Amino acid sequence: MTDLQGKIETLRQQFIAASAARQRADWDIEYQEICDRTYWEFGQCCAGCDHWRSDMGNVGECTAAAPVSGVEVMKSLGLTSCSYTPAPGHPCTRSTDKCGKFKDDFDWSTLDRNYLIRIGAFGVVT
Repeated sequence: MTDLQGKIETLRQQFIAASAARQRADWDIEYQEICDRTYWEFGQCCAGCDHWRSDMGNVGECTAAAPVSGVEVMKSLGLTSCSYTPAPGHPCTRSTDKCGKFKDDFDWSTLDRNYLIRIGAFGVVT
């Protein structure tokens, strides 16, 4: 490979990495809106809880709950038998699940009016 070909390949790889990062950032924004809309539709559910960590699929980890074994993580997903056992972690919940540990310290009034309308929060948050 010539020096020029090496530079071109390096630039190509950098472009691919930058493109993937941009796509991920766009998805993160879209998924946050999905979660916000779910929260305003269903009320105090996991999708709006500060303890919930999710990046896809309307399923996430409840960090308010104590960590459990990998087998228990799988059970929290509704799986009773699986050939894969993940590492221990927090139990998983669905975005619409509700519990008594709900917490939302976010200041919704800081968001754009049009966004609040899209997620169904306008009129509730002013």
